[in-house]
Amino acid sequence: MMSSKLEEFAPLFRPRSHAVVGASADVTKFGGRFLRVLLTFGYPGKLYPVNPNESDILGIKTFPRVLDIPEPVEFATITTPAPTVPAIVEECLAKGIKAVQILSSGFREVGPEGQRLEEQITRTAARGIRVIGPNCFGIYSPAGGLTILPGGELPKESGVVAFMSQSGGYAIRVANRASGLGIRFSQVVSYGNACDINECDLLEYFYEDPKTRVILGYIEGPREGRRFFHLLQEVCQSKPVIIWKGGLTKGGARAVASHTGSLAGEGMVWDGLFRQTGAIMVNSLDELIDTALAFLYLPTYRGRRLTVIGGGGGIGVAAADTCERVGLSMPIFSPDLQRKLTTMVPPVGTSTCNPVDVGSPFPFPSVLKSVLETVLIEGGVDLAIISELYMSTASHMLGRIDNSTLDVRLDSVVAELAQVPVEVKQKLRKPLVMVLPVEAMAPEHIEAEEARRKVAKYYLAEGIPVFLTLERAVKALANVVGYYERRDAIASSD
Repeated sequence: MMSSKLEEFAPLFRPRSHAVVGASADVTKFGGRFLRVLLTFGYPGKLYPVNPNESDILGIKTFPRVLDIPEPVEFATITTPAPTVPAIVEECLAKGIKAVQILSSGFREVGPEGQRLEEQITRTAARGIRVIGPNCFGIYSPAGGLTILPGGELPKESGVVAFMSQSGGYAIRVANRASGLGIRFSQVVSYGNACDINECDLLEYFYEDPKTRVILGYIEGPREGRRFFHLLQEVCQSKPVIIWKGGLTKGGARAVASHTGSLAGEGMVWDGLFRQTGAIMVNSLDELIDTALAFLYLPTYRGRRLTVIGGGGGIGVAAADTCERVGLSMPIFSPDLQRKLTTMVPPVGTSTCNPVDVGSPFPFPSVLKSVLETVLIEGGVDLAIISELYMSTASHMLGRIDNSTLDVRLDSVVAELAQVPVEVKQKLRKPLVMVLPVEAMAPEHIEAEEARRKVAKYYLAEGIPVFLTLERAVKALANVVGYYERRDAIASSD
């Protein structure tokens, strides 16, 4: 792998000047919306709207054509109808622009005429200009002040996760959902039809980028399968690559062909790719984000033995079933440890063999702390999951009580309970995972949901990952452990 992508792609991710072709004062038009989003996000470089029918847009001098801009330009966004795009890319090349992103659709995905237009762009790109798209949402790069079309409110802080997506919709959805979990991105790239820059080029860049630690991908059909395979073999030895492959079913493959004009590929081929490269296969947007979260908060986690501490027998049954399905284990505690735990939990309605049922979804803080510390020290487990204890939402779910003194006392106990996992993690230096589900969706439960989100934010700030369900937490943990095991096995076989 040649180490050239960092310099080559600098105009893509950190352009010092930017032409928006098709910019408009009309927000109902694609170019009008994009220009406003870019200004809202705070692009710091020189901005050049291009529109032959405008002289000034939002107080910014506007030029009829790219070639009329008097200063050098590094990057351009094209939002005009598909038939106009090949000639505009030619103008950008003649202007000396290093890279463009084409947000317009109407190319290979719509049939032969669109294919012909796209091939013209590919030929132009081969003469010295790099192209993202067409049929995409483009680039979100906080460090460069760039954002994708619906992303004016995305975080402006850079992070260590990169995401490449053939789907524009999934690009914005992943960026939005992940931001609520404290995940920040180095770049998100919606690359659409990939007439020039494809997943291989982006994978090389993310591999070389020292700020990127975890790589995510939504891929419908790679343009260079063999190159992609060999790149994954190399990249996965130092950075986890988590891929959601679209189009593995017959119905999905048909949808892929109409979406980005890609060939989806056979499921067996992709199974072999994941097995031989060490890349991580996920099957949904939620699993993609959950697995990224687990890698960020548990970067060295290797163990398959865990315990689940909860407040109900059904939770324990679900935990055992879920762990077995994904290859994790919940070892039965020794008789001595079980006897010790029985002195800590109520005598009726509890279980101490693993999982541990503390008898109530709202245990006394002292009970939770003693159980948690004991099983982490003596239980022979690598990690503890605290599942579906009410924590900060408890007072809301118990109902507000008119007695203000009792209210204060309840809130104090809830706060003390919420602090227990943090205190234990700091004391024992062992990994913990929280499961904080959304218990109710009705409008009258908004206050409880706000409380849940606050406590989730608190745990994330303290280095404890938070998942919405036990099943999602366990699957993400299995993906992390599996990555390290496959990586080490591939390395030892070389």
